[in-house]
Amino acid sequence: MKQHPTIELLESLNSSVVYLIESATCLAVLYLLYYFFLRNEKSFHYNRAYLLVALFLSVSFPMMEFSYNPASTPGFFNSLHEIGNGVGDEPIIEAEKAYSYTITAKSERPFLLWWEALLLLYLVGFGLGLLKFLIRIRQFKEVIWYRRHNTRFKGNYFLVKTEGLMPTFSFFNYLFWDNSQQYTEREKEQIIAHEKAHIDQKHSYDILFIEILKIVFWFNPFMYLYKMLLEEVHEYAADQAVIGKESHTTYASLLVRTVFNKMGLEYGSYFGKNKTLKRLDMMKKVASTNYFKLLLPLPFIALLFFIFSFDALPLEKVKVDNYQVEASAEKEILPEPLIGTAEWTSFLEENILYPKAARDANVEGQVIISFDVNPNGYLEYLEFENKLGFKIEEAILQALRKSSKWKPGFSNGVPVTTRVRLPIEFKKS
Repeated sequence: MKQHPTIELLESLNSSVVYLIESATCLAVLYLLYYFFLRNEKSFHYNRAYLLVALFLSVSFPMMEFSYNPASTPGFFNSLHEIGNGVGDEPIIEAEKAYSYTITAKSERPFLLWWEALLLLYLVGFGLGLLKFLIRIRQFKEVIWYRRHNTRFKGNYFLVKTEGLMPTFSFFNYLFWDNSQQYTEREKEQIIAHEKAHIDQKHSYDILFIEILKIVFWFNPFMYLYKMLLEEVHEYAADQAVIGKESHTTYASLLVRTVFNKMGLEYGSYFGKNKTLKRLDMMKKVASTNYFKLLLPLPFIALLFFIFSFDALPLEKVKVDNYQVEASAEKEILPEPLIGTAEWTSFLEENILYPKAARDANVEGQVIISFDVNPNGYLEYLEFENKLGFKIEEAILQALRKSSKWKPGFSNGVPVTTRVRLPIEFKKS
């Protein structure tokens, strides 16, 4: 029977909530790793790549689906995987309960159920974020169009003179230059070199990428933190491109004296957008490569990949419960397997193979078989009290034929036939 569309929506919402929690966990782990170990390293291109890869992997890992066999995986990793995936074991939104509500003589359906309010809130945030993004892009297009007569092509970028209407900044291959400011020729060259570094290193693509993610994950504070870190490393890299050719003293002096205006154009890369003191400190810092710190993220990324992208293959288990002997006051000695009860039980659990047909059909349950142990210790008159089908009963019989003889039961010192009842459980976990 097909489910009600609302129930299907709620179940998909449940999967979405689990995805968002797992994605946020990845973002948090990789953010903390960067903040405490990599942020102050003078490896700007590596740091930029790390932040972009961290964003991409955090939103991708929970969507990937791979399988692994827990039987061939160390117990520590299995435990870690179970803890990491504990959020998905129980539904966060119980579809039936969330959809149903009680109507009495004096009550009516609420205007909005709680899950409807949450969904509406998300859609409003998504819509406002998308609208803001489109307005910003349109602003840039309008600026480029209205300033087209003051635009000159300079090899691999367009120089747009703003006449003081906008600050100096870059966006894709456009360099907006505030020609109303008074700079010496050398200072002008340094500022343009800084903005040109943003263009050459294609920093606008990074900003566009994080802005799109912010639209989808507008409620996630880590998206805003990642954007701040990306902008920070962009400025460091652009500063490095300038002071690689110049003395950092004169460039630092220019940085301190400059007054920075943004005028709301958030997506551009600005000469003075980030905190000046941090940039000055990074300029003075001596570059050194700490390979331990650079390689440190690899095991963490691998671990997150394992936790959130892999699902354990279901393990088929055959559990043989304690057998029950037909009650009789006359039997002073009860029958038992010749090799011992524990060994006989283990033998059956190892030799009763979970049939492929049953595995494919996800069949599980308990089968009860009863049999006679005759005076010679052989099993006779095997009979199933219930059956699961899919060749499960054949697998049980095949294993019992291979099992050991039994010690018969005794009554008045004479071996007698005894009826034994054996429960066997088939379970997929």
